[in-house]
Amino acid sequence: MLIHKCFDETLKKYRITGAVLSRHVGVSPSHVSQFRNGKGGAVSHTTLEQMLEALEELAPGSRLYFCLLLAGKNPVDFLASSQNPDLRELVVSATPAEKAEILNTIANWVVNSKDEPIKNKVELELAG
Repeated sequence: MLIHKCFDETLKKYRITGAVLSRHVGVSPSHVSQFRNGKGGAVSHTTLEQMLEALEELAPGSRLYFCLLLAGKNPVDFLASSQNPDLRELVVSATPAEKAEILNTIANWVVNSKDEPIKNKVELELAG
């Protein structure tokens, strides 16, 4: 996938507008828009780095998502298939709807669990 398409998809996934990003980076909204759409000249290495840093500040995990897209990987599949997936990275890379589903599942588990604390991993697996 082309770099500007990866960038655009990342902004869309994390619901970050070009205007918000441009304010964090200190470039014009039209500069961000031109890069997102593959129009105009290429951005400098420094500007791209600044945009990725701002993305990460606005939406933790977005830089990893962008890099995985750029490497031709499906970010969610890649993180889920790693031998030791980092739960934080999986949650961070989830869409807002997926995050809502995760929170709902946890809330239902808490509401429906026994009043006794779970003592170990085996009990946790049995409780689920």
